[in-house]
Amino acid sequence: MTILTEQEPLALFLQTFGFSVSLLLLNIVNYVFYILLGFILAWVLFSWFPGYPSNRFFQVIYDAVNAVVNPIMMPLRSRLPKLNLGGFAIDLSPIIAIFGLYIGRNLLTTVIEIFIRPVTG
Repeated sequence: MTILTEQEPLALFLQTFGFSVSLLLLNIVNYVFYILLGFILAWVLFSWFPGYPSNRFFQVIYDAVNAVVNPIMMPLRSRLPKLNLGGFAIDLSPIIAIFGLYIGRNLLTTVIEIFIRPVTG
């Protein structure tokens, strides 16, 4: 095992233990994508049942989902009009947010593959 010196970057130190920095970053990007996707889908399901839940367990879940998703959704909801179809309206902001997450994940994955993987190995 090598000893970390001041000139040795962290990437080389992690590689001595078998870690690939680019694969670690790719996994982090994918995990964040799927976690945010799950929160958005949970937010959509909660929106189908209006009202605050009466059970304490569901109140905590409801508040956690709203705390994560509201900073993403509120700017979209304020700028996008609802799609009126006869007697009901469809909110398109979750679709746009999921599409934006997908584009962001693909961009970050491309940047990691093209620019970071050749440098860190």
